[in-house]
Amino acid sequence: MQRQLLKDIIFTVFDSLRAHKLRSALTLTGVIIGTAVVVMVGAVLTGLSARVAQVSEQSAPNVIYFTKEEKIGPSFERPTEEQRKRKDLTYEDALAVAKLDKPLGVSPQKIRGSYGPTADKPVMTARGRQAINPLILGVWENFPDLVSVRVERGRFFTETERNTRAPVAVIGSGIARQLFEETDPLDEEVKIDGKLYRVIGVLAPASGEGVIGSDDLDERIVYAPFETIAKLYPEIEGTIIVVRAPVGQIDAVIDQVTYTLRTRRNVPVDAPNNFGVNRAEQVFDIINQLLAGLATVVVPVALAGLLVGGVGVMNIMLVSVTERTSEIGIRRALGARRVDVLSQFLIEAATLTSVGGLIGIAIGFLFAFALQFVVKFPAAVPLWAIVVGFLTSALVGLIAGMWPAVRAARLDPVNAIRGA
Repeated sequence: MQRQLLKDIIFTVFDSLRAHKLRSALTLTGVIIGTAVVVMVGAVLTGLSARVAQVSEQSAPNVIYFTKEEKIGPSFERPTEEQRKRKDLTYEDALAVAKLDKPLGVSPQKIRGSYGPTADKPVMTARGRQAINPLILGVWENFPDLVSVRVERGRFFTETERNTRAPVAVIGSGIARQLFEETDPLDEEVKIDGKLYRVIGVLAPASGEGVIGSDDLDERIVYAPFETIAKLYPEIEGTIIVVRAPVGQIDAVIDQVTYTLRTRRNVPVDAPNNFGVNRAEQVFDIINQLLAGLATVVVPVALAGLLVGGVGVMNIMLVSVTERTSEIGIRRALGARRVDVLSQFLIEAATLTSVGGLIGIAIGFLFAFALQFVVKFPAAVPLWAIVVGFLTSALVGLIAGMWPAVRAARLDPVNAIRGA
């Protein structure tokens, strides 16, 4: 009996949708948009997380950066006073680490420029053109093997060029486009802060699969021999030590290098490290935290759109109560209880918004499909977005239908039959 009643109520809802197409469409618009946005946001965030994991895996997850401060790369945290007063890591520290038995590869690194906008930018020019915010990295010749640097044209510099402090450079593809346009930059000369360098290699273009500025960073990097940069920029005292650990031995390598640096820097046994130990994936952990924070802001805003749809549902249900006053009176006269009438209108409202929720979910899936196959972005609709979108739409229907349902249940049967 109850099952048949539920079927009748659902059929009534769909009959109402067919009979009042425009009114129903306008009513469900808010619910559809709100649910679709929730699903779309879930798909985009899931895709970004997948992209972060992919880029993290491709950019050598076994790489460890030993730095003066606690964090490198894009971080919103400023160094503390204690970190700023620390001694810089030195070239000799890097040489000591390179002699250890566990690391798979070691390279010191000096940086001229900034990961973000800065007033102290290198000036890099060629043929009367100037590169935009280049990032100069002085490294050893083995650096491509440590962090998966891809050279598309030419080559990376050699150990001999490094030891002789040769003024050679391997430039990012973005830098090559800015300075040389369509001309082949190999063996051309560029000026960096007034010093001439010969271009011996061009990096492969960014994959387009980076996250939050990483592609732009890849495009504007310039690699030069460490000893060359150290000679030309003696004011850059700090050195970063880049270590590639064998698979499965990251913790052992960190312990060994940490012990070596603590010993060289005379850190007491009971004192914390006075240098930073950073795994490559820590940068991507920061990005994942940003994505999680973004989700806590965007998803509630999207759900707020469902509340707007709830107002429309309440209005249409109030109209429905008025239009069906006689029907309600006849049902009450035939023995229907107030709770039966109340349940009927609540179920109708919930079914109405659930239909909008299902349409919104379908739109969200189409959006994710378009991102995957048109934009080549790894969007995927997560289960939580489907559940949250559908349940919220149904809940909105129950809440929005409460007052119309109560009003219908309170109608006097005699007056209702007369249409009063």
